[in-house]
Amino acid sequence: MKPQVSVILPYYEGKRWLTRSVGSVYAQKGVLWELIIVDDGSKDPAEEILGTITEPRIKLLEETHGGKGKALNKGIAAASADVVCFIDQDDIMLPGRLLRQFEVFRSNPDVDVAYSDYERIYDDSRHIDCFISRQASNQNCLHEMAIGRGLVSMQTLMIRRHTVQLIGGFSEDISLTGLDDAEFMSRLFASGAHMKYEPGIVQKWVLHDRNYSQSPIFEESRLVLLEHLNILATKWPMIKKEMPYFKFHNHYMRGLYFIQKKLFTNALFEFRKTVQSRPLHWAGYYMLVKSFMRCLIPTFQRAQI
Repeated sequence: MKPQVSVILPYYEGKRWLTRSVGSVYAQKGVLWELIIVDDGSKDPAEEILGTITEPRIKLLEETHGGKGKALNKGIAAASADVVCFIDQDDIMLPGRLLRQFEVFRSNPDVDVAYSDYERIYDDSRHIDCFISRQASNQNCLHEMAIGRGLVSMQTLMIRRHTVQLIGGFSEDISLTGLDDAEFMSRLFASGAHMKYEPGIVQKWVLHDRNYSQSPIFEESRLVLLEHLNILATKWPMIKKEMPYFKFHNHYMRGLYFIQKKLFTNALFEFRKTVQSRPLHWAGYYMLVKSFMRCLIPTFQRAQI
């Protein structure tokens, strides 16, 4: 029987969490599902971790390492269902998630996308916080993402497969890995897709010592995202309107990262970019001065010797 929802799980060097995430999908009831695991060329193959898979609803695909976007596209291409959703290798799908969101599509044939709320936890299951979203226009969703307060996340996204295909799937630029979802969402919002908010926490995002978003490579992907968005802005007026906010947020976050690493000269450069992006926003000036003063401290200390 044809599945109603295809769940795509991109896997790369995540053996510590894979059985947990797969188990959370396996526990879903009330909807016909399939799980497509795409092994993105891991040194610890998913097949070795999961063993011989006899469950017909679970497919395991192997790929040479090409980044998350490429793995997602391969999974979507192999999907049998008309509706797809996603789970990262270290996240946890809550009971009833698939049924809750699939009912949105069953009750609303004109809806292209359903999204919900999620919880953040530590790897030992301690609660951090909950992200509660709301119904919003596509323009508002894009703006909130541009300023760093995204209303729609990959953790809770369920989407018609033909909608993904219409907007060109995910970018396969490996240097965008970590923010390929933001680039995808920008095109999704700008396309005018019909989105519906379904209240309720449906997934858990897990914080641990190997989160990609805490790596220096992720900070470089912020610049790659801006390059992609600059190109998209020539096609989509909605994206062009938000470019100052995208630039401000990404340079601001890079600046904070460099301050944390005590690379104050690098931080100074990033905060100068924030001021150029949004000249009337006070936060850019404040952090610019702060990083400038931190750059002067070593010079002042040497002068006292």
